[in-house]
Amino acid sequence: MALYLVACHIISTFNDTILTNPQTNKNALYQKLPPAQGSSFVVNRYTTPYFETAWHFHEEYELIYCEACFGKRFIGNSFAEFYQGEMVFIGKNVPHTFLADQSFYQPGAITKPSSIVIQFLENFLGSHFFYCPEMTGMRQILSNSMNGLMITGETNKKIKTILLSMLDAGTTGRLTYLIEIFGILAASSELHPLSVNTISGINVSDSLKMNKVLEYALGNYNENINIRDAAALMNLSESAFCRYFKSRTQKSFLGFVIEIRLNEACKLLKETDQSILDICYETGFKNLSNFNRLFKKQHNKSPLEYRKQMLA
Repeated sequence: MALYLVACHIISTFNDTILTNPQTNKNALYQKLPPAQGSSFVVNRYTTPYFETAWHFHEEYELIYCEACFGKRFIGNSFAEFYQGEMVFIGKNVPHTFLADQSFYQPGAITKPSSIVIQFLENFLGSHFFYCPEMTGMRQILSNSMNGLMITGETNKKIKTILLSMLDAGTTGRLTYLIEIFGILAASSELHPLSVNTISGINVSDSLKMNKVLEYALGNYNENINIRDAAALMNLSESAFCRYFKSRTQKSFLGFVIEIRLNEACKLLKETDQSILDICYETGFKNLSNFNRLFKKQHNKSPLEYRKQMLA
């Protein structure tokens, strides 16, 4: 998750990134960051008014700790809310983006989202490093990270402590801490896959196209979204667009929109006392019975049962 116009703790190494400011600039940028001298990997704290990253991918593996931020995240074909304190590990070339909650965009907003990020190339310590006997467990984690991994429990807490120490450590200390993180990940049973399919980025143009569709879906999920308008964003026929979207996400476009709506409904059920009928219409569903049916299919419980469980 690279960011633009950020306060960098350590100069970044080479990284291919698609960047956009979703509030003021719909034209994504393709950015290459030059390698930093004296460093073979990146460890950084990013603090900005919002996350500017579009749907993007890069060669680096990436560990992200959401220090003070919340919103929505896409990793591979997984879409969900993310919360402060979450930690994820993302494989190389896995498309992803983190979008800060709309509260960060409001005039006068004081809190700025921040994250601590590690990025490293597979061969950053030589082509054979992850093939030595001591790295057997970590090599499996690298493979599993192609689906994105949520890091929870004590593993999350241990790595968080190390990340905070890394920010102020010297070059040798940072490397020592990183290898310690590898050991913790390799021994952990608290890593949970996020994406049900392995999704790999293709090229810069592909990311720009997908970002237009994601912005359209997120900005209009509570309206009458249709395939025709989404296809027009890519200058494709409806049938070609449906095939394109399915090939990139392993989901149908309308199924993805329903997922966004249900995700927002969950948030409202947890955080507000709005009636279920109001939430149904506010999230773009046309009738209550359809909303209830789709919600139960997704969560194996009704909206009312979900709310009671969240408030228990």
